[in-house]
Amino acid sequence: MGWMGTLHDRGGVASLGQLLEAGATAEVLGRRVRDGGLFRPRRGYYALPDAPPLAVAAVRTGGRLSCLLAAGTYGLWAGREGQLHVTVPAKATRLPDPEGETVRHWSTRTGGSEVWRLSVDDCLRSVVRCASTEDAVAVLDTAISSGLVRFAELASLFDREPSWTAAIVRLAKPGSESGVESLARQRLERHGHHVEQQVHIRGVGRVDMRIDGRMLVEVDGYAFHSDRDAFERDRHRDAELVRRGHRVLRFSARQVVEEWRQVETAIDAALAIPESTRDAPLRTQELRRFAG
Repeated sequence: MGWMGTLHDRGGVASLGQLLEAGATAEVLGRRVRDGGLFRPRRGYYALPDAPPLAVAAVRTGGRLSCLLAAGTYGLWAGREGQLHVTVPAKATRLPDPEGETVRHWSTRTGGSEVWRLSVDDCLRSVVRCASTEDAVAVLDTAISSGLVRFAELASLFDREPSWTAAIVRLAKPGSESGVESLARQRLERHGHHVEQQVHIRGVGRVDMRIDGRMLVEVDGYAFHSDRDAFERDRHRDAELVRRGHRVLRFSARQVVEEWRQVETAIDAALAIPESTRDAPLRTQELRRFAG
């Protein structure tokens, strides 16, 4: 693969030791720095010019990216905080001054092949220790759905963690294909609802959620409106669900994250209407106005 392949394979940032092991020489690396093909974010580390800014920032602090932002780099729920969190070795000394408002965590678990972020397992542990319960569960849910961790093996990742983390891990469930879906699932369950996820509806396919066995709920992602074809497909799905006698409400990611009270009110109002085969489709259309 060569040392350049190693650099690309490890996210655009690597240590001098990793590059030397892959066949680079100090002379070649120095020459590439001088001609602009590489730069040194910190002594003993090299990065490509287009390396992710978060990766560069983490290395410059002397640690590895952790917590929610690290989860986001794995395609998981990244929360809404946006503050840089890094994990540094427990016995680290002479660390560079952090850039901006950086949160440092000291840990004996700072391994992994990439020098700029924690491994998947250590990232999940850092999230559960650091983030809010709701965000931590959303990260775990999306890790399960993405296949980065098996649901049956999730608890074992926290065997050596503080005992209180077990209660958070037990809240994670398969079925949330996005962090926003997980937030909706958690909030509905806390409100006393029974939530089924990824339910197959004959003639339509899977829907995001079925609430109390009676109400279907779909949650659109943040990038939803950028895809006109997806917009049209989902409206056809909604129409077909209504035609088949189902009640369905659709919410945007922004509504779930920023306007949850409105979402919850709409769902409660829909569930409060008695079942009636004759006029259920009409009432479902009327309830759409609550979802915006």
